[in-house]
Amino acid sequence: MSNIKPDTRVTAQEADADIDSYLALKAIPGYTPHNPAHSVEAATAAYNELRAAEEDVLLAENALAAARDAVMEGRRALRNVILGAKNEVRVIYGVSSNELASLGIKKKSDYARHSSPARKADGDASAAPGNH
Repeated sequence: MSNIKPDTRVTAQEADADIDSYLALKAIPGYTPHNPAHSVEAATAAYNELRAAEEDVLLAENALAAARDAVMEGRRALRNVILGAKNEVRVIYGVSSNELASLGIKKKSDYARHSSPARKADGDASAAPGNH
């Protein structure tokens, strides 16, 4: 029978303390438990399984980091090509072309033209822009 529930989460501090206890248990001369599940051999097997699992996690984390780096490099490479292609389309077809618009860039001709407000006919200086 297990001493803890199968869904119990063991913290890193508890695992470190258990490793220290395991190392101390190995040093006890003549330790012969009544339950063979609590023997030094069983503890050694559990310790080796833990170390192998930790190594697997480390390798998986390294592989994940490498995969994320590859994704970021791929994104940068695609971004570089697409930005260059947009500039090429702008040069080849013009800033108000449908080809440029198909790439998601607003045509220059689609931007609203701003006109300055008309001055009053009587020459009132207060109607001039910036004289409020």
